[in-house]
Amino acid sequence: MVTNALDKNLGIDMLEKAITTIQETIEKSGGTLTVKMKPRAVSETDDIELAALMARVEKENAEVSGDEDTDPEAGEV
Repeated sequence: MVTNALDKNLGIDMLEKAITTIQETIEKSGGTLTVKMKPRAVSETDDIELAALMARVEKENAEVSGDEDTDPEAGEV
């Protein structure tokens, strides 16, 4: 979940309330919710570093010619 707020404490409080409401709704239906990371305020630098990391990971995971398996008898897979 991502949001922008002028008051970081108010923004964090609102996200925590939203997570609680979502968790209660999911649990009423018999499901579970695991919060992997509590809401926190990040700086513009954090956002830039995350974007760079995501771009690097995407580039590393991109298929490169020659990565696909082929079987000469069955044709390309």
